[in-house]
Amino acid sequence: PFTGGNRHKIQQKIIKDKLKLPTFLSSEAHSLLKGLLQKDPSKRLGSRLNGAEEIKSHRWFKAINWNKLEKREIEPSFKPVVDGKECVANFSEEWTSMPLVDSPASTPKSEEKKEKLFENFNYCKPQIIVS
Repeated sequence: PFTGGNRHKIQQKIIKDKLKLPTFLSSEAHSLLKGLLQKDPSKRLGSRLNGAEEIKSHRWFKAINWNKLEKREIEPSFKPVVDGKECVANFSEEWTSMPLVDSPASTPKSEEKKEKLFENFNYCKPQIIVS
């Protein structure tokens, strides 16, 4: 749901902009996406005590029998035709013809500071002596 000219602009939109979802999505889809994309991690769907169960019990998934799914007893409604590892037949040319210009995001500054705390630190696991 967030777009921009480069990775930094996209990250800034993720952090600062309000989530805008398409109107054609159902109310269940809106609820699920808003829950999963909640900016506050402690309020994010699936972050509480029940974890994945909270996500699985969301009304978007009401028709899914999770036990049958786990046992692979449910036939998928769509099986894409894939002709090898590099097959892009299931993707729009709009995406496959784009130049690869983006690079990985840099490490956040706070993480760099934390890493410096362990500079020149060595740790050797103590040997367990069994008698």
